[in-house]
Amino acid sequence: MRKVCEMVDHLALSCTKVSIETRQIFLQEVRDRNTHPPPKKKQKKITASFESIEIENSKVKRINHALTRLFVCCGIPFSIVSNPFFIDFVKSLCPAYELPNRVTFAGSWVNQELATVATIIYDEAQSSTNITLGIDGWAGPNGQSIYAFILILPTGKEYIHSLKDFSLYSHTADFISKEILKVIEDVGCDKFSSVVSDNASTMVAAKKLVNEKYPHILPVRCITHHVNLLTTDIMKHEFSKSTISKCMTIIKYFKRSYKSGALLSEEIKNNFIEGGGLKGYCVTRWTTSFECLQSILRCERALHNVFEKNPDTLSTEVKEIIRNRIFFQDVEELTKVIQPIKDVLTALEYKSTTLCDCFIQLVKLAIIIKSSSMLTNTEFRSFCLEKFNLRWSQFDFKLYMLGFFFHPLYRGKGLKIGIFRQICHWAIELLINKVNGGKNSANQLVAQMSDYKDYKKPYEFGYVDTYSVASWWKMVEQKDNWIKEIALLINSIAPHNVGCERVFSVLGWMCEKRRSRLSVDRMHAMASLHAYYVTNASSEMKYAFSGLSDQQFFAELNKSFNNLSFSEEEIEEEKDELFQLEIEDNEDEDLAQDQEELSKADNKIIMDKYFDINDELQKALGVEVSVIIEREPVIITPYDHGDKNFDIDALIDANLDE
Repeated sequence: MRKVCEMVDHLALSCTKVSIETRQIFLQEVRDRNTHPPPKKKQKKITASFESIEIENSKVKRINHALTRLFVCCGIPFSIVSNPFFIDFVKSLCPAYELPNRVTFAGSWVNQELATVATIIYDEAQSSTNITLGIDGWAGPNGQSIYAFILILPTGKEYIHSLKDFSLYSHTADFISKEILKVIEDVGCDKFSSVVSDNASTMVAAKKLVNEKYPHILPVRCITHHVNLLTTDIMKHEFSKSTISKCMTIIKYFKRSYKSGALLSEEIKNNFIEGGGLKGYCVTRWTTSFECLQSILRCERALHNVFEKNPDTLSTEVKEIIRNRIFFQDVEELTKVIQPIKDVLTALEYKSTTLCDCFIQLVKLAIIIKSSSMLTNTEFRSFCLEKFNLRWSQFDFKLYMLGFFFHPLYRGKGLKIGIFRQICHWAIELLINKVNGGKNSANQLVAQMSDYKDYKKPYEFGYVDTYSVASWWKMVEQKDNWIKEIALLINSIAPHNVGCERVFSVLGWMCEKRRSRLSVDRMHAMASLHAYYVTNASSEMKYAFSGLSDQQFFAELNKSFNNLSFSEEEIEEEKDELFQLEIEDNEDEDLAQDQEELSKADNKIIMDKYFDINDELQKALGVEVSVIIEREPVIITPYDHGDKNFDIDALIDANLDE
């Protein structure tokens, strides 16, 4: 029946091949369908014949809550509440409901809702441990310097603690560290395990100051920022710049020329090309380099058809690019390098991503880049290997190696001889900082790690990926289980601050041209509510998608809330930015020094120092890792840790010799 209605709608409204008389017949049918709906078999109740003029207070509260959620999460201006069409729509649904005025709605209603949400967030934070604090900065619509502080709970939930306007202050390490400490001490310093941000020099120094005051709060570099720098490196090569510049020349021409754009759209449709048309490259948007290149390859046949059938509609520059077969080969060559990086970035942006997930993706990326058959352009391939080794040398993999080791599926598979000793050393350092450990507890930790690595009791049972890593470790019962303490800590750390990027995308969406004058306090209120509603959508929404599983439910939400696209104006600015990539990046102040110290062994990956890339390891890496941590408070019983002043290396040697 649904498809019949769609066909009738098409013939009445869209089809260009029907006569006027036929169109009128179908238009009348559409009108009749809307004005005279088919009768329902169910008998009507007597209350259906009139509208109630009263409404219960409980229902009013539910509607108020739903209305606030709608306006905040869908970016609707509060002034719409006074629009006569909106009033008529609401009154048609519930005549007894009285809409508020705009001032009340945007003021007291939002504030009341924010107070409720803030209380819930505080209670959740107080009942959690090993929280990660995410921090990042953003340029607001009015030129403000806005910093977001995000609480990332071990369950994967992300809540906005605060948005702060630092426009009047110098962003020194001392200032940033004091602001981070204010947030940490406001929630409780014992609740945090790490602080994650990009690797700008100021942020690095600020996190170091925080770690000096609270040694158990670990500084973490955002892995997605770090991996994205590899894309930036590759795009600095002349081959990459030339190729992507030609792609953008084609894309911008077809975007601006209505006739050429229409011809290309028609060819895409006629050739049944899936995936859409041409997509632009935005330097500041991760993964768009791959999407740009892929769109050119996808539309290659359509571009050639436009060139062959309608050459007069194209500029001389565009025609020269399209007729050059080498250009499409270059696009394909560059795509081979960018695609695995894009896959890594996509895999690492989930809220449930752990340190182990990051390490696995980096090892996979190294294996792909190392592949000798990946590129035919040997000079470009050597450049990519050099840049990958450079980024790997900057990669602080101590925590990530521990995450890989403490994942019960891997347990350090593929590690070369001597690396386990180093892992033990790092684990003892965490034990000392986290639980004030000493020589006695360190001895026990090394013994437990050896038993765990060799699948001895109580670590002999395997790992089933339908459960989380945290759930596996909670099943391990052992007296003075220090390895469990460290494993739960490692698996609770959020390795990226993509949550901050999501907040800034939402803020940019909210602060569009119609609402560019929102104050920082109002942005904080709306962004906090938005983050809470989306994070807890399955419990907040009672009617929408009620028949879907949790995974399907959040997939539907992602279509509306997380896929916030960038504007065409941003694409227009990118061609010039391609030639500004040499500008010094504030995350790369030590790049020149690192490059000098890096050994330039041809066609080798630094990762080879740590791993034997054998069949067993590659088979293990083929398993998809996606875990959701359900962290519970760990009750620490009194324990004699022993002497605090001891030689860690001597202790490890003594245990491993035994």
